[in-house]
Amino acid sequence: MTQAELQQLVDATIEPMGAFAVEVSLSASNDIKVHADLNEGHITLAQIKTISRAIESALGEASENYAIEVSSPGMFSPFKVDAQYRKNIGREVVVKHADGIKTKGKLAAYDGVGITLERTERVPKPVGKGKIDQTVQTQIPLADIASITLDFKF
Repeated sequence: MTQAELQQLVDATIEPMGAFAVEVSLSASNDIKVHADLNEGHITLAQIKTISRAIESALGEASENYAIEVSSPGMFSPFKVDAQYRKNIGREVVVKHADGIKTKGKLAAYDGVGITLERTERVPKPVGKGKIDQTVQTQIPLADIASITLDFKF
């Protein structure tokens, strides 16, 4: 099985589920790794089994020569594909910029070229003493982002 054949098989298997592939890889040592997620909600164990069994079935008897790992991308995995950005609009994220600075905020928009990050800042009142909360939106080009992950509060 080639990388292209594996990608086609995975795509054909997950499309009816309303899912997308985050990572599909085939190493020289016959290790197959597939990370998949749903466009809405979270992928289930039954769906992961379906993907794994489709790969095993396509490999036939040769499946014994492969190590197959199918899972979700994980809570703290950086975004890799467009579908992850679209799925997580409205959720809190941590953006690590190319220069190493981290910014937290709500992923307000994604257009394929960049993101809009929305966060609340404390700013001085226009009149009088004290501070007020103000919502600030920042446009960040994808080229300036080293990684972006979900920000979980425990």
